[in-house]
Amino acid sequence: MAGFRHILFPVDFSERCKAICPYVKSFAAQFHAKVTLLNVVQIPPGMPGGIDPSYPVMFDYKALEPQIREVLKEYCDLGDVERIVRLGEPALDIADYAKENGVDLIMLPTHGYGKFRSLLLGSVTSKVLHDADCPVWTAPHAEGPGLKGHWPCKSVLVAVDRGAEQAPVVKRAVELAQELGAGVRLVHAVPGAEHAPGETGGEEFSHFLMKMADQDMAKLQQAAGTNLEASVVAGAVGEVVRQVAEQHHADLLIIGRGVMHETLGRLRSRSYEIIRESPCPVLSF
Repeated sequence: MAGFRHILFPVDFSERCKAICPYVKSFAAQFHAKVTLLNVVQIPPGMPGGIDPSYPVMFDYKALEPQIREVLKEYCDLGDVERIVRLGEPALDIADYAKENGVDLIMLPTHGYGKFRSLLLGSVTSKVLHDADCPVWTAPHAEGPGLKGHWPCKSVLVAVDRGAEQAPVVKRAVELAQELGAGVRLVHAVPGAEHAPGETGGEEFSHFLMKMADQDMAKLQQAAGTNLEASVVAGAVGEVVRQVAEQHHADLLIIGRGVMHETLGRLRSRSYEIIRESPCPVLSF
């Protein structure tokens, strides 16, 4: 099934979280999906899970919970949705709730703050991407006015690594794009194949790497049963994906995420980098 039946929207009441409410509403309407709003109250230091028993901590969760539920009732115009409040560790509880309740899409913004914000995703988003079994949608620039321009989705870009194991990601992306009425394009970065004009040596090796990449992309498309336009570009993964997304005005970037296995999984291991640099929302399978 290409669409989604149960969307989990973790809410922390930040401006970035507020900014993606229209996207959650649009996805829910597009796929006729159930929506659950989840607010996880962080366990403070001095309580089980973050204990420093040397001093007491005053924290009345029972009194706080009904107040949060009231705020959730007024949060976003999402219609008839389920609202859940939990006490715990946000990333862990988000992933656990998704597994326990048949969630097939988590939607949340990234949260990187401070001077080195471009280097950060935010600990909660990073952990959810690592731990969640279901697809995760995230917007790296949720606070920017450009986010609204990516819906309705008319252009889907799929960033792929080499190898037939990427075929399920391509198939799922094509099915989803068909349901959205969007065009699809593939992008594959070839690190190490850059060759500066006038540079002596290495040109032959660069040509070899690009030729091998083209052959691998052909095999991938054969495995996926597709014949999509593909951009195979020499350069760093995050930079190449961003450039192609901008060039083709992508409204949604789709990637496969997971752990790195031996020589495979280069793109998967770069998923955080891709999300940080993406000019549009990212959906990772």
